[in-house]
Amino acid sequence: MAALRYIALFLLLALAGCGYSFGEEGTSVLAPQFHALAVGEINNPTTLAWLEPRLRKLLRDELHNRGTITWVDDRDQADAIIDIDITRYNRPTAVEDKDERTLLSDAVFRFNATIRSTTDDSVLWRSGQIAESWPFDYGNGEQADMEVTLRGIQRLADRLTQDY
Repeated sequence: MAALRYIALFLLLALAGCGYSFGEEGTSVLAPQFHALAVGEINNPTTLAWLEPRLRKLLRDELHNRGTITWVDDRDQADAIIDIDITRYNRPTAVEDKDERTLLSDAVFRFNATIRSTTDDSVLWRSGQIAESWPFDYGNGEQADMEVTLRGIQRLADRLTQDY
């Protein structure tokens, strides 16, 4: 039994030495006085009505799970507002057969985010362009939509929490 404890301890130390952790411990790029965050506008130039509510939910859940930002639904209680500008969302054909039937496509999601102070509307942080793509075959477009948006928001949260 003692050997099992030593093995378990060794594994935990080995994982910690590789940078793996249990739980989120990243630090926010925002100053401490700006940790209550709300979503402002999501500029969605696409015709995909599901995209805006999905991004709001994913962002709220991802930042809440990481624990570095306090999420607020009421903008009046927020120290800062995050706006998302979608620059591209499409599903271009990646591979087609000799009859021009689509065999493989890509879900492509590009966006950037800006965080502004609610006090003076100054820009506190810009994400820069975030681009994700996810290949999919016929019939799996919805699954690709879910995956590419999740990965995009995770990348945004990585940048925001300095975990990248």
